[in-house]
Amino acid sequence: MALWITVLSISYGFVMLLDPLMYTFIAYKLNISSVYLGLCSALWSVFYIVVSMLFGSLADKGRSRVLILISLFCLTISWLLMLSFNLITVFTSYMFHAISMASANLALNAAIFDNVDSYYWSRAILFTRFIGNTIRGFAFIVLAIVNYFDVVIVLQITILSLLLSVMLIPSISLIPERSIYRLYRLTRGIGSYVKASASLLYIDNPGVAQDVFQKVWSRNVNSNLGTSRIATVIMLVTCVGDYILSFLPLIIKNKVSLQILWIAYGIAALFSIVILYKLREAEINNKILAIILILIRSTVLILGINVINDMISLTLYLIANSVLFSIIDLVFYNIFVSSTAGYGTSLYYTLRELGSIIGPVLGGFLLAVDMKIYTAIAIAITIASVLLAL
Repeated sequence: MALWITVLSISYGFVMLLDPLMYTFIAYKLNISSVYLGLCSALWSVFYIVVSMLFGSLADKGRSRVLILISLFCLTISWLLMLSFNLITVFTSYMFHAISMASANLALNAAIFDNVDSYYWSRAILFTRFIGNTIRGFAFIVLAIVNYFDVVIVLQITILSLLLSVMLIPSISLIPERSIYRLYRLTRGIGSYVKASASLLYIDNPGVAQDVFQKVWSRNVNSNLGTSRIATVIMLVTCVGDYILSFLPLIIKNKVSLQILWIAYGIAALFSIVILYKLREAEINNKILAIILILIRSTVLILGINVINDMISLTLYLIANSVLFSIIDLVFYNIFVSSTAGYGTSLYYTLRELGSIIGPVLGGFLLAVDMKIYTAIAIAITIASVLLAL
């Protein structure tokens, strides 16, 4: 991969790392309630969604450098706020991180879609996730081993890496790759209609006509989902995950230390790298596979929360969730990108983060009401996501 992709992926990996790093740090170091933590998680997603919607047009115009500069500016403010550690400054700092992450994510994807051949989009996206999980995994473990339970230095490193990304990211191309790919899809679609209409030549032989038509359209097995439907499915998948995982730090706070939690997060991220590496050459866009994995992941999430009591069970729980969600997200994202020719990615990320708003708010309320109702709603959300993906 090109140097700019590697550096930008590393930068985004650090920005991604700061999300769980800051969230767990807040849960462990401040005396807060589950309601506060749930609102903190939900409002982070609100900021992420609003920024994705506002800056989505910048991404579609290929303004990657502008988006990185916005990310850099917001993360600098986040760092300054963290220097004064209290309930208000930490909350505000976490919100600025949401803006930074949304901007960096849009910049990374826009840069890939504008400067990488469309044939390699899937591999480039997989590469960025590979790098991101590598950064998260090693950073969590290193921080835990050296007993550094703070986020200031990580913020500083991330700011420096974003600054380097600003200098290396390519300028806007006269003819972006996305425009070429959109033209290709248009001409291919016209050709498909022409070929499909050829089946009418065999109207007197229904068997042959059906065979001709199916050969033309069989490759579009995933296209019947529609972009809004794809994004809604990933929203529900994210919702059921955050519905449960948002309160994990508070649930296990009295069972395991922050050091063990960070080590478990690190191992889970590194294990995800192995899976992503094995899938690096695969064109992962099979919705049937994604549906099966959704069912498996929800089963693990719902039942596994009851057996976490040490580092081993916690690590296995996080590994299962991380790997399964990474694959599910990758499958639906590839289907989405194929349908939109790389445009409008803000819709996908916006609806995905909407799940991170609904999940924590709904989960925090129902968890306080009744555990059986809490579990039943988690199952209902899973069923809804599967039915919508069919």
